[in-house]
Amino acid sequence: MSGLSGWARIVTVATIIAFFVVAFLGLVLSRAVSTNPGPQRSDQCELLATVADPQATVLEPQNTWSNFGYLVAGLFILYRSRTLLGAAVGLNLAFEFLLSSLYHAKLTDAMQYADVAWIYVLLLSLIAYAIQSLLFSQWAVETGYPAFSAPVLIAAGIAVITVIIGVVMGLHKNDIFDSTWMTLVLAFLLFVLLGAGLVAAGIRGAGAMSIVMPIVLVISVGIPTLFFKFSDGTSHHLFNWCCPKAVLQSHSAWHIVSAVLILVAYDFFANFAGDGRIFSFAKPAQEFTITSESV
Repeated sequence: MSGLSGWARIVTVATIIAFFVVAFLGLVLSRAVSTNPGPQRSDQCELLATVADPQATVLEPQNTWSNFGYLVAGLFILYRSRTLLGAAVGLNLAFEFLLSSLYHAKLTDAMQYADVAWIYVLLLSLIAYAIQSLLFSQWAVETGYPAFSAPVLIAAGIAVITVIIGVVMGLHKNDIFDSTWMTLVLAFLLFVLLGAGLVAAGIRGAGAMSIVMPIVLVISVGIPTLFFKFSDGTSHHLFNWCCPKAVLQSHSAWHIVSAVLILVAYDFFANFAGDGRIFSFAKPAQEFTITSESV
């Protein structure tokens, strides 16, 4: 058996993406969700749209529209991944697109909790995918088609657990799980898994470029991601890029480069699961898997 392919896959992914676009149009660009008339922001500097138009429905236009980077990244992963936990990463990117857009458009406390919670969910789902790909690649392959089998049900259960844990952590972002530090902790765990993957790839005899390129991509995308993350808002002093009228807002740039960084991480771990890759579209990414001939 095999998973969705051809037009069936295209239609399925297109339907999912269309749902989130419609939700964006119906919730973000309308008055269905109330806006905060006097937001207190320490981590964004974009000039509020209400300064020019008191009736504006999107308070931070650039920080709102830049979230389409998450949706595009989610589209790529949903289309390419043939594993359930890989698809969960793509779906969580789409949810982060919607929830982050709602927060920056409305700037309410409730939307901020939802935005932060889904950042945790997204990173936790990527960690789960990484562990599965590194340690249980055969299990990952067995979740590539819809069936009520043990591998699929276990993977689905893990995907649900990441959502529950992420939401609970988001609810306690102000007292236990500080959004900045917790995001850094989860990112560090991914960095450790990446290092473990590089060591495993070397042991399995991967080519030099297969090892060097992930390092180059992580550094070239990761450094701008950290810079933009810690250069916006009045609370950051080491790198401060707080300019309300800037053509490119640091926070919106962070949305875009962090979406690319998620793609880089997914692409690396997809090697081990034999999953569909993003940056190597022509081949099925089996170079890091153990074959019977190599045992």
